[in-house]
Amino acid sequence: MLVKKCDKCQRFGSVPHVPAEPLSLSPIVSPWPFAQWGLDLIGPMPEGKGQVKYVVVAVDYFTKWVEAKALATITAARIEDFV
Repeated sequence: MLVKKCDKCQRFGSVPHVPAEPLSLSPIVSPWPFAQWGLDLIGPMPEGKGQVKYVVVAVDYFTKWVEAKALATITAARIEDFV
């Protein structure tokens, strides 16, 4: 619990510059946007239009930008085309 002092101490006391909770054990650090991506394959899922049943997903660690594409089959050429 963070509130354990009187109103006056809370308003005019020094502000601690530490996180309220400990940071995760393995933080994701990226120095600039689009420097580091995470790739993941999802599936098989129920078949959709065009017989797609897999999804390839890419996430940028800095901006949390997400790109996804549905695939009918997983091949190196299709993954390379996606990237």
